[in-house]
Amino acid sequence: MRKSVKVVMVLMLIALIGFFAYHYIIDMLPNFEQANIEEILPKYQKGRISVIVEDRNIETDYSPEFVDEVLYLPVNLINEYIDPYYYWDEKEVTLTYTTKNKVIRMKNDDLTYFVNNEPLQLDMPIKTFKTDMAYVPVDFIMQFSHIQSEYNKDLNILTIDYVDNKYQTSNVAKEKAYIRIDTSEKSKVVEKLSTNDQLRVYEQIPDGWVKVRSKSGLIGYMKRNDLGAIKDIYPNLEKLQEEPEYNNNKNVEGLINIAWDNIGHIDANNYIKDRLEGVKGLDVISPTWFSIKNSEGDISNIGSNEYVKYVKSQGYQVWALFKNEFNKKITHDVLSSTEKREKVIKQILALASIYNLDGINIDFENVAKEDGVYFVQFIREITPYLKEQGLVVSVDTYVPSAWTAHYNRTEIGKVVDYVIIMAYDEHWSTSEESGSVASIGFVENGLLDTLKEVQKEKVILGLPYYTRLWREEETDGIVNVTSKAYSMDRARKKMDDNDVELVWNDDVKQYYGDYKEDNIVYKMWLEDERSIEEKVKLAIDNEIAGVSGWTIGLAKDKVWDVLVDYLKK
Repeated sequence: MRKSVKVVMVLMLIALIGFFAYHYIIDMLPNFEQANIEEILPKYQKGRISVIVEDRNIETDYSPEFVDEVLYLPVNLINEYIDPYYYWDEKEVTLTYTTKNKVIRMKNDDLTYFVNNEPLQLDMPIKTFKTDMAYVPVDFIMQFSHIQSEYNKDLNILTIDYVDNKYQTSNVAKEKAYIRIDTSEKSKVVEKLSTNDQLRVYEQIPDGWVKVRSKSGLIGYMKRNDLGAIKDIYPNLEKLQEEPEYNNNKNVEGLINIAWDNIGHIDANNYIKDRLEGVKGLDVISPTWFSIKNSEGDISNIGSNEYVKYVKSQGYQVWALFKNEFNKKITHDVLSSTEKREKVIKQILALASIYNLDGINIDFENVAKEDGVYFVQFIREITPYLKEQGLVVSVDTYVPSAWTAHYNRTEIGKVVDYVIIMAYDEHWSTSEESGSVASIGFVENGLLDTLKEVQKEKVILGLPYYTRLWREEETDGIVNVTSKAYSMDRARKKMDDNDVELVWNDDVKQYYGDYKEDNIVYKMWLEDERSIEEKVKLAIDNEIAGVSGWTIGLAKDKVWDVLVDYLKK
């Protein structure tokens, strides 16, 4: 009896050892179960082309399409992963592509497209495939973008790679090797590979794993010791022809010095001689001549050939200002339409030619947040035409803030010649409290914040050549604040006439004074040659392109001496 019990116990022990040994061996063996396509490609959708961008399987609202063996990509995919400068106007069924020097327009199913208004023939048209999204032939995209694409017909996978980046490759070093879902030999198999199969390598992971993509377009992980040497591949960009740079920055001595000329009607052009008296060291005058007149995109014009002839005879360039008159609705109606933007551009080009201008200064203010994208598109479209005509292009912008971020200075700064900071109106005509037009802190912060977005060689600092006299009247415990703008000389005279002792305020870098009359308090933060000097020092210290003053005719003669001393010596 005892012997049989012992036998049973031995058999049970053997069975137990065998059970644990079996599971130990099973746990030690790799998993060779094939993963399904949904596990390999998380964004997979049956019947649609799966898109791989480098090492990512991306989700697309619109799938790439093949037509007559031509591959088309949807514009939203192009914008997000290849090139942000394809602009699709769904309402007018027009696609616009902008580069530094070209504006290319294409219509749906039309073989004719236009490069800077010159008609050319496409090998294949853009399409819409019964959707609201435009599709562009990939061969067209590759003319302008550093990408390469490959389509795996068997797996219905499109891979897109950026060829302007360094990348890494390797070869399989073993007879059998596996790409897996995760960094574990127990994870499912993505693809079985053989010796010398080539892969792209994206990431080397601790514990001896690497992230790879196979020739078939599948992404996963491999053991590092299954691969040979990892090689760096450097880009070859000879296939793209670089666009020539238009160098329209007119040569000036020292830093550039601009002054706007605020002209409200045609007759005011006749007084430019008077406004130039006492002026020194000026390079450019920007008369406020052109504006959008209505929602159809017609341009209001008060320009003068006699003005241009006289100003140029005095050695100055003329960069006419083009504005939107602060009208949000008209600005939206015009800028949101491809046809109206093009209409505006053609008129500005014609006016620039008629008046023999040297540049255009674009001053669009009070642009609604939702219209920021249209404003940037307009700048990208008008700039190549203006530069092609030999014109300097400048854009006026507010000091950076949350409510002006939609002006997108970074994108504007990529294409225009100059970005001018309107570093004034810190307290403006309808401000609810009195204050400086441009305290030194306001100006410096505006300049430094702009330099975070725009290269310094393109930045111009806007200066105020005016001062506000603030009027504070208290009624029933409520202080009502109003103001009036004064030229520098008139502002100083106003203070002197009221026997005001002006005191230098080092915090704002301006003289301050106030007086009381009939229970009304008058205050002034004075702009003069000393306050302007402090602002110009910022331009010098930060090595920017120059300054621009609002407006000629308001500055003291001594201000021009300061500008000459700092900008021209």
